[in-house]
Amino acid sequence: MCFSIITTCSAQTEHTRQNGNEDSRHSVFGPPMPALWEFQLSNLKEDGQNISSFNFYKKDQRNKTLFFKIANNNLNNRNEMRVKEITGGAVLFPINDDDHLQLDIGGTYDVMKDTSLPGKAFYSRITFRPQSNLWFRFGSEYFDGYTFGSRSPYRSTILNSNYFVGKVVVSSFSLIGLVGKGKIDNQMNTRYGFAGIVEGPFNLFVLGGYIKSTQQKENVRTLAIGRWAPFRPDGLPSSIFIWKHKESYDFQLGGLFWGQKNLFVHPAAVGMSQGMFISSTALRENSELRQGQLMSITDDYRNADITLFYVYLDQAIQMGPGKLNHVGFRAIELFKVFDEARFSILSKPVIGVFYNEETNPEFNMVTRNFVDQQNSFFSFQAGITIQESFILNVINVPQKSEWTVALSFVYMVDRNNETR
Repeated sequence: MCFSIITTCSAQTEHTRQNGNEDSRHSVFGPPMPALWEFQLSNLKEDGQNISSFNFYKKDQRNKTLFFKIANNNLNNRNEMRVKEITGGAVLFPINDDDHLQLDIGGTYDVMKDTSLPGKAFYSRITFRPQSNLWFRFGSEYFDGYTFGSRSPYRSTILNSNYFVGKVVVSSFSLIGLVGKGKIDNQMNTRYGFAGIVEGPFNLFVLGGYIKSTQQKENVRTLAIGRWAPFRPDGLPSSIFIWKHKESYDFQLGGLFWGQKNLFVHPAAVGMSQGMFISSTALRENSELRQGQLMSITDDYRNADITLFYVYLDQAIQMGPGKLNHVGFRAIELFKVFDEARFSILSKPVIGVFYNEETNPEFNMVTRNFVDQQNSFFSFQAGITIQESFILNVINVPQKSEWTVALSFVYMVDRNNETR
């Protein structure tokens, strides 16, 4: 899951003025913050099989501006292929490091270990902000790879998507317009849609959007509602709930954050909501790449003292003539960071408890049909910071005998390039 800062409205400009910062480079993403670098080594092990990876990213008030991953996946399951993968991306501000022009670029290359079949993915976005209440974005994405087939083990898939988005802000109301065109295995699909955002008192907001496609089954409705935290936390929780629906597809994402360290501020809340609307015309296969969410154990729990996540996905798939089955999951995740706890070189312990449900079709030998099989399980996370620079996290899934261990090295560089 991610809380990527995609874009924002005029509230950040007012905030920076109140703090005496008239620098236009920081009028969009909020006040400047030191650059944070994190390097992570991780290993997931289940029943003698494993996934090992190395990741790093750089993050400042603009969120992740540089990220990289190299992974070796040896795990056999129905949701992932055994691949060697390299992924990287960057967010650039090519003109005087100014927020008015932003370039996002990234890609993935992987090779299936059992067949040596290659996969490639690429995305790019250009965002132009001529003034604080206007922005425009052009995005282009490409995917050339393989998915699990029905009659053969793997099916070649070529996808592309190009889209243009514009947004205007008038007082507490924002209007977003979108048009896009994509190709799925030589079948063209044109999309256009609109969304509106209303910001109310107490930092409350609501988004409603609709995207119409030439293929009726791709029509998408998006609804988001929530509350963002002020830059100086007021002790009240912030929250978000997003619902996306189209024919044979439902997705829900919820989050609740509270405590004195609450980073779910205006840019993250509005950016995440409209990003979910815009992503309906992008490629689902590139979602983690676009968001820069490549870490094996993410840093999402560090956005607040107490964090609660809810994620739900249900997708109907046709497994035979007139027969629909379902693939999906439901997850509830609760984190607590003890930010003030210290013992010698150890500090900031974190605990997490997760409840998971997975639904997949399985072939029933008696009825000779596929039936939906649901599996539920708990998992647990524990982590600790060592000497303020190293973060050790462990996740255990007892029912699956699965362990994930990740060790991160973190350091921060202030505006004068002094490491601390």
